[in-house]
Amino acid sequence: MNPIYLRLFDGYAADILQKADPFDSKSVDQLADSLSLSGDARLCLQDAFLARYLQWSTDAFTLGLHLGLSLVHDNVRRGGPQQV
Repeated sequence: MNPIYLRLFDGYAADILQKADPFDSKSVDQLADSLSLSGDARLCLQDAFLARYLQWSTDAFTLGLHLGLSLVHDNVRRGGPQQV
């Protein structure tokens, strides 16, 4: 990822996401319980889900930022997909 986008995400979006608390750790715990996981396996599962959530959040922020900047500068291609 572009280091500028990462710094913008850390400075703006990360704080908002932490306050919103959209990561549903209870569902991950229920999944771990249903799989009879405990100890290290449970922590690995929780870490994996949180890592994917953070990566998705960062990617969504980056795409939104890119689209927003494209719209502001009228660099949107008409009739085709955007290229990042």
